[in-house]
Amino acid sequence: MLPFVLVYLFAQSAIALPTALVNFVDVNEARPVIDNGQLVSKAMTDKAFELIDGADIPLYAQMVIQSVNDQANSGDAASQASAVVLAINAIAELASGIPGDACESAALVNAYAYAVSTGNNAGLRSALINYVQRINANIDTIVRLVNNPDSVRYSSGPRGNCIGGGRSYQFEEAWDDILNNANPFQIGLLNEEYCAAKRMYTASSIRSNNLAATVTASLSRYVNQIGQNALGPLAEFLRAAASGGNVNASAGNAKAALSRALGRVQY
Repeated sequence: MLPFVLVYLFAQSAIALPTALVNFVDVNEARPVIDNGQLVSKAMTDKAFELIDGADIPLYAQMVIQSVNDQANSGDAASQASAVVLAINAIAELASGIPGDACESAALVNAYAYAVSTGNNAGLRSALINYVQRINANIDTIVRLVNNPDSVRYSSGPRGNCIGGGRSYQFEEAWDDILNNANPFQIGLLNEEYCAAKRMYTASSIRSNNLAATVTASLSRYVNQIGQNALGPLAEFLRAAASGGNVNASAGNAKAALSRALGRVQY
């Protein structure tokens, strides 16, 4: 059992990056997370994140995880969809012993930024298809993590054929649209995630770089549409993974729901 839990505070404004203050407290002093009974909850996402090795999570990734947990407890569907999609993708991204590439995330972010600026969605459609395939692969990774943790922890993340491993893309342009289209329930936590993602985007750590791309792509409004349309099966899969349930069956349902949701995206 880990003797400490990480508690962080950070302040930010619309134009400032966060300044982190890290304190360690005894785990016995930490309040347990109470399940609120909703389909998506902080208790569920917090438990799911326990699947990964907390000692190998970058500091700013810890900040993203706390924001995801808070999104999960929000009452609006957009925030809950963001929490579930981002939790699945972040767990898979952080689970492997050696980080892979972020090609699908970077390609989606670039296509998303281009579509927003030009109105041309042709490249966005194909990028979304590839990204949903990456989410499917991430679901499979979590299934492996539940059934045989060492098979993931001693493996490398997925590799792609893209320049720089997908760690250079139109970060600010994508986030401008994410924040500009946020509803009042989302904006505070999305701004926290932007600040943390920006630090990871410019970090020297490959794992941090990859997570920044994952966060940015996962929070794009078209992925959020997909997440909302597939929310039930995705949440059931994440809950099964968190509780040690039948992840094999729920994984198949989640991937089928993603496929259906992809066909209902409104551009």
